[in-house]
Amino acid sequence: MEIIDCIGSPRTRGEVHGEALRKRISTALEHWEAATMAGLGPRAPVDFDRYCEDFISETALLQRAEAVTPDLVAELHGIADGAGQSFARMAVYNLMDEQWWYDADPKAPPPGCSLIAQKVAGGHMLAQNMDLPAHMDGSQVALRLGGPDMPKTVVLSAAGMIGLTGVNSAGLAIGVNTLLMLEHAPDGLPVAFAVRHALGAPDSAKAQRRLSEVGHASGQHYAIATREGITSLECSAKTCSPMLIPNNGRLLHTNHPLISSDIDAAALARLGASGFTKSSALRLSWLAARQEALTTADEVQALFDDPEAPIRMRAKTHGGSSTFATVLYSMTDCTGVRMRHGIAGTAAWQEFNFL
Repeated sequence: MEIIDCIGSPRTRGEVHGEALRKRISTALEHWEAATMAGLGPRAPVDFDRYCEDFISETALLQRAEAVTPDLVAELHGIADGAGQSFARMAVYNLMDEQWWYDADPKAPPPGCSLIAQKVAGGHMLAQNMDLPAHMDGSQVALRLGGPDMPKTVVLSAAGMIGLTGVNSAGLAIGVNTLLMLEHAPDGLPVAFAVRHALGAPDSAKAQRRLSEVGHASGQHYAIATREGITSLECSAKTCSPMLIPNNGRLLHTNHPLISSDIDAAALARLGASGFTKSSALRLSWLAARQEALTTADEVQALFDDPEAPIRMRAKTHGGSSTFATVLYSMTDCTGVRMRHGIAGTAAWQEFNFL
């Protein structure tokens, strides 16, 4: 997996990202446009730029991002300029979780993510599969970010996106699971911005506060791991509900809420009909049945390497979604960052450090 060093002011970080990945961003946007238009079917506009402009004008997502995270909006402008893309396209591409409810296409590939966070010798660790629509395969990239306004940070991303999950040099990691059946808001803070906003915090308490004090655009589970402990938050447009970590010190999560009751009934029915909810429950049950054998980060990594595991999503059997990448963050005396792109067995794990 390629790693791009993006250092400097927010705008500069974005420009470096866009320029370094210009060709890959162009390809990723072409695949995304084709998938979006195919999913919209008869609702598809003649002009995709019009779709992006309507998306922005019909929601207040970017206004909320500008109010809460102006640095990230500046970074996004830099990506668009560096890549030679329109800001509208680049912005909507970064509203991935929000596009899932904005389009509300029952035939769209159901995203997924399976996550484990637990105690290990010397601290804690967090690992997860990032499962995304198969058209995104090939855009995997790691970003090494830094500047006077933020801690040094390594994030898993897709070319052109500000980030999917990551870890900072203050010893704080963020993992995520989409919860599409929770209530959403067209004027909330989008997921990608919430993740990076939390990763900009120097400790778990401040990261939790950053997530709890903003109104969220999309239902999402956020796991925060540090050397000292694990925090679990299920956030909807209405609330951000903390979940108690079991006595064994282990958090397991997939893509259905375990504590939040802020359910969007129409979304739940749509996800149930598509098999998404069943898949999430199966993956969580599979993790739970194997959790007691996990004591080290290497054992967790081996679990995610199982080629027959239901957490290993394949496009042909999971409605068009597949495992985009897997991450493992070790939060001990020395923060460790491991990533692997694609599904288990197709690529080797790589280790990354901070600049």
